[in-house]
Amino acid sequence: MSLPAQARLSTLSREITALTERLAPASEAAVLRSLDAMQTAGMTMPQGIEPKKILAVYHYALSGVPGCGLTAATQKLIRGDYAANANVLLGTIPKPPVLAALAKAEAQSMRAELARKRETIAALKPRDTGRSEASRARVRARLEAFRRTHAAAKAAAQNVSALATREIHHAA
Repeated sequence: MSLPAQARLSTLSREITALTERLAPASEAAVLRSLDAMQTAGMTMPQGIEPKKILAVYHYALSGVPGCGLTAATQKLIRGDYAANANVLLGTIPKPPVLAALAKAEAQSMRAELARKRETIAALKPRDTGRSEASRARVRARLEAFRRTHAAAKAAAQNVSALATREIHHAA
C-alpha cells in the first residue's frame, strides 16, 4: 500500500473515531444540560409529567439517542427552527418521545457520513483474494510464456519486414 493511501486510511480512522464518539448515546448529564438550556431560554416543561420524574423520563426516552443529535435538536428548538413541525409547540419543551425523534433525525446525517467513511476504508484496504501461491505461480508462468511468445512473434514480424524492405531495395 502506498504512503498516501496509508495516510488517507489513518485520517479516515481518526475521523471515524471522532464520529463514533459524537454518536455515542446521550448521557444523563447531557439530557440535564439540554433541558436546562431550553428552560434557560424560557421554554416551559410539558404538562402531565411529575416534576420529580422529569429527568428520569427524558433520560429513558433519550437512551440510545446520539448526544450530537440531542445537542443539535436542542439548539434548533431554542432558535425556533421546528416551527413547521406539528409535534413541536413553540415555547414548550417537546415531550420525551418527540424530543427523541427530533434528536435521532438530527443525528441521521452524521450516521450516514460514518457509514460512507467506513465504506471508503473498506474500499481502500487491500483485499485478500484467497488465491493460493500455486495458483499465482501458474498465472505468472503463463504470463511469462505469453510475453516470450509475443516477443518472438514481434521479432519475426520485424525480420519479415526488414527482409521485404531489403528485397525491394535490391530490386530497384
